[in-house]
Amino acid sequence: MHNLYTSAGYPNPPGTVEEEEDEEDDYENMVPPYKDLPPKPGTMEEEEEEDDYENSAPPYKDLPPKPGSIAPPRPPRAEKKTEKPPLPCKPRKMTGLDLNAVTCTPPQLAVDLEPSPLQPPLAAAPAPWPSQTSGGPGCCQKRLIVCLCLLVATSLILSCFGLIVTLTKYEELVKELRMLSFQQMMWRANVTGMAGLAGLKHDIDRVRADTNQSLVELWGLLDCSRVTCPEGWLPFESKCYYFSPTTKSWDGARMFCQENYSHLVIINSFAEHNFVAKAHGSPRVYWLGLNDREQEGNWRWLDGSPVTLSFWEPEEPNNIQEEDCASMNKDGTWNDLSCYKTTYWICERKCSC
Repeated sequence: MHNLYTSAGYPNPPGTVEEEEDEEDDYENMVPPYKDLPPKPGTMEEEEEEDDYENSAPPYKDLPPKPGSIAPPRPPRAEKKTEKPPLPCKPRKMTGLDLNAVTCTPPQLAVDLEPSPLQPPLAAAPAPWPSQTSGGPGCCQKRLIVCLCLLVATSLILSCFGLIVTLTKYEELVKELRMLSFQQMMWRANVTGMAGLAGLKHDIDRVRADTNQSLVELWGLLDCSRVTCPEGWLPFESKCYYFSPTTKSWDGARMFCQENYSHLVIINSFAEHNFVAKAHGSPRVYWLGLNDREQEGNWRWLDGSPVTLSFWEPEEPNNIQEEDCASMNKDGTWNDLSCYKTTYWICERKCSC
């Protein structure tokens, strides 16, 4: 224990001064306790290699680099250089009784931040983009604002053009509408005028018929001493009858009788029916003053009186093909015919004095 403290250079513990003085003469011949120990594998060779590595130069330092052998640059890596702690330093030979303690510098552990001589140089920083050198984000915002302004202006111009075209078409449509309205008014006026003329003609015909009927009634009221009929007319019981030699429609025959101050024959008795049936004496069909135009199946005479005596043929009237006017056959029976068919007719009037 005493030898270890002395050989390591540490001061003697208290109470050992006398022993150190006695053994001071033998210190030079004292062998370290670890002298006979075998060296730790790899320790001596590594120390020698470390001592030579500082002064040695790499064998490839002066050679040119191999093509394609330069690796891409990478950041330096801090390598921790570890140093083995040195062996306890050998104490100095004491010539006198020096009791001062021998201090040994402890090993220092440090990190080598310097790059190795074989590390390639750092690569240059990448070149900035053109947008960064020409103004950065501010320039891009200005360009975007300009584009938006141009787009808005174009939209306004197109909108104005479309509005102008729409207004033009609207004016054209308004003109066409006014023209069509005017044409419709003219057409209505023409239709109204034609309808008015037709109504006026109907009124004239009605007035004429009423006038003739009034004249007939007036002549019947006269007290005549002598019954006379116009030429071509046959008398019967204070009445005159005209048997037409030509044919007309029912409306045409009615008009002819009105123009001659008479009307189509109206049969009110058996005697009158027999006279008319025998008087014509020919196989002809004559129009009667009987029709159902106002109401189908409701047959009435021209004076508005209903039918009290009927001499209809069997299964007549049948109203086939709009047969609304009555006629007399050659045997005296009645039949319904179309009013537009042409046949003979019989007019009846009061006799004149």
